[in-house]
Amino acid sequence: MRSARHGGIRRSFFLSALIFASVLLMFAAGPAVSGQESPDPQALPPQPLTIEGAVDFGLVHNPVFQAADEDLNAAKKGVDMARAGFLPRLDTSYEYTRWKDTPVIKIQGSPGTAGNEVEVSSRDVNRWEGTLTQPLFRGFGVKAQYEIAKEERNVAGFRKEETRLNLKRDIRGVFLQVLFAQRSLEVVTESVAQLEAHLRDAKALFRQGLTAENDVLKAEVALADAKQREATASKQLLITRARLNRLLGLDEGTELDLAEWDKLPSPDGKAADVPTLDALSNRAEKARPELSATSASIRETEQGARLARSSAYPHLSLFGTYYREGEDFLATENNFANDNNAAVGIRMDWNLFEGGKMRAEASQWGHRREALKKREQDLLKQVRIEVKDSYEQLQVAARNLATARVAVKQAEENLRMTTLQYRQQVVISTEVLDSEVYLAQARTNYFQALYGYQLAWVDLERAVGESL
Repeated sequence: MRSARHGGIRRSFFLSALIFASVLLMFAAGPAVSGQESPDPQALPPQPLTIEGAVDFGLVHNPVFQAADEDLNAAKKGVDMARAGFLPRLDTSYEYTRWKDTPVIKIQGSPGTAGNEVEVSSRDVNRWEGTLTQPLFRGFGVKAQYEIAKEERNVAGFRKEETRLNLKRDIRGVFLQVLFAQRSLEVVTESVAQLEAHLRDAKALFRQGLTAENDVLKAEVALADAKQREATASKQLLITRARLNRLLGLDEGTELDLAEWDKLPSPDGKAADVPTLDALSNRAEKARPELSATSASIRETEQGARLARSSAYPHLSLFGTYYREGEDFLATENNFANDNNAAVGIRMDWNLFEGGKMRAEASQWGHRREALKKREQDLLKQVRIEVKDSYEQLQVAARNLATARVAVKQAEENLRMTTLQYRQQVVISTEVLDSEVYLAQARTNYFQALYGYQLAWVDLERAVGESL
């Protein structure tokens, strides 16, 4: 009896250890914290802020890019989940049952005698059970599921790269728009100053009786119009700065000191350091993440069809189980049956007919694959058109910048000569006002051509999918 009691204690201790280990495994397999906490955002980027410095800062603090990174982390966890399909699975369970009456089995007696009742179980039954299952063959379905998860991870990685390229393009584009808005405000402000000087000249000549009062009125009207344009330019600069701050993850009212970009064409009006159009198109076909993501999605559909066909094969698994059943909580006391037992075995499941579901599902994946292939063909054409459009726009912008640079010099000289002639009463006031308009327009055209060239460069790099 003492040895039996010691054996029950050892079994109870072993069961407790098994339960404790199972709990630890469940906690270890619990939900993990996704990703790492991002560092505290920097208050402001270093200033004067260069265009590449703005991109680097935005890639750290922009919430859209952070969301793309979280999507990639989620897809990586999906690979871990699919990999678990190759590993054994441990399940544990506990069950407590209390019968209203003690379970018995009735034994019929001989004629004329009463039957007997034999108890077959206690009223309180505690059952602990643990099962270990190892998949052996799933019709290649586990492998297919794992490959699908890897392709989904690849797609998420390409989507993140696409988000990075889009964010880089947007930050650089708005950065240049802020610079253009600043230059436009400077042009209008200088025009206001020149019109104020012209108004003073007109008033002086009017007081001397050398010109009509109508010249003064024309100068006042032109000055009022210039001040309205100055207010509009100031508002546009404010809004553009707010857009840049949003992309950088900064407060909308933050004022940044932006540095000019040194990306300029050659003085003869040719875009510098630009490969040929064919070379750019070839690079785009290899570098664009959209094309890579579509290719990964096509491979995913192929694995999806393989997963669907896996249900046509038998599924084999190896299992081992151990249970304890008894009257007390640890199931060490059982006067009616074994208080514990263990078994190993092989299980086969084979679905022989499911109403054509497998065939339909495999066909569904096939149609998805064909649809993606057609979209891939159209996307490839679209990429080539984007590269060509950006390339041609860059060439046009380079020529326009060379022309605009000459036009500014001519407009400045024209205003200087016209102002001197007006003071000598050789020309009328209208010609001075026209010269002011010509100069303001020439300067605006120059900055449009300058930043238009740089924007075209930004668009070309986005179309190619990499830095040039």
